[in-house]
Amino acid sequence: MTYEFGNTGSIYRRDSDGGVVRVYKDPNGKIKGAFEQPRDNNKTYLVWATDTHLHEKELPGRSDWNDVDPEVGWPKNNLTSCDWHTMGLDGGALLIANKSWIALVGYDGSYTNEALNLIPGNEAKTIVERDGRVIIGTSRTSDPDRSINGAIDSEVPLSQVGEDGELYYANMSDSIPIKQFPGGGKVNPGGVCNEIDQVNFFEWEQTALSWIDKQSVGNMSLWGVYGASSGYNGIYSYGRMNKNKPFTLNLDYEMDVDEIGAICSVNGVILASYRDGTDFGVRATDPNNKAVGIYEGLELKARSLKKSLDITEWRTAEVYCEPLPDGTQIEFYYKIDKNGDFIRAEMENGLELFRAHGETKAIFFIGSPGDIFEPKIITYPYGNQTPEIHRIRMYFE
Repeated sequence: MTYEFGNTGSIYRRDSDGGVVRVYKDPNGKIKGAFEQPRDNNKTYLVWATDTHLHEKELPGRSDWNDVDPEVGWPKNNLTSCDWHTMGLDGGALLIANKSWIALVGYDGSYTNEALNLIPGNEAKTIVERDGRVIIGTSRTSDPDRSINGAIDSEVPLSQVGEDGELYYANMSDSIPIKQFPGGGKVNPGGVCNEIDQVNFFEWEQTALSWIDKQSVGNMSLWGVYGASSGYNGIYSYGRMNKNKPFTLNLDYEMDVDEIGAICSVNGVILASYRDGTDFGVRATDPNNKAVGIYEGLELKARSLKKSLDITEWRTAEVYCEPLPDGTQIEFYYKIDKNGDFIRAEMENGLELFRAHGETKAIFFIGSPGDIFEPKIITYPYGNQTPEIHRIRMYFE
């Protein structure tokens, strides 16, 4: 089961077949953090926080949810009011962002709302478990627009900082951005996950109550970005699928919405909660239908032997692909010297779309002079079939 938590206090359950039902309504309103915690009594609990209250429910427990807060001392009612009660596990303990404090539910079920007092002027926003330690990302009360909005450990530790879409290594050493989402924007604390997060290595010490570290296998980090320029909001991926491949940033799923609340990957299906005006909902990726793909290449600069006054003319672009599936299409666009909009190129027959079923090479004519060339390719799928491009080769003189 996957549980979804709403800003009016509703809790929803998504079954393995994709069906969703509301199972509980918290009378304390907006839910600001939640997590699943196993404990030393061999039971697993769902723990969630509203503004000042903390609740628990055994999983699976009673199907009618009449077992919410069954133990003495629950619910807890002394959390500090704040925007986020982000949660994370470390060493079996559940850590909870509690404004300038970290609250804790122990592996043995013990509780304190003041396990750690942060440096004054900082408020906890993100929590990551790493090497038996807790990595806490904060928002400074004096400059909230430069807060650590989301953080995750994938192949490399990453964080998203500020309002302009900057990604940083969260390795406690590098201090400059490594990438920036092309349209700016930011993520929410729950708006980041690993594409694959079901398999783990666990490290354990004999004297520890539980594991001291875990590492997930097959990680590609996913980021639910909103507040970006039009056309650049959605779910980005950053990382690589194989060790010898380069790290890449890609907008996998465009979502033209006002806010993306949280994202997660469940059995290969990516779920994203969103707000669009006054409408709220959850979207799921469809593994049976491909989307239109857009690739914008790097800036190419001609390096042929020529005099400084000679003008480079970009002549043709050859696109090599797998045999083109029936019903799919490829378009080629270009931009010269970073001026204006992308221009659509034509083929020799005057057509602007390459749609020859089974063919593997398309030649697009350009015939434009310039020093800087930017390619752009759009691939159009048909059902679950899509063009697969291997290489683009440019010719100029």
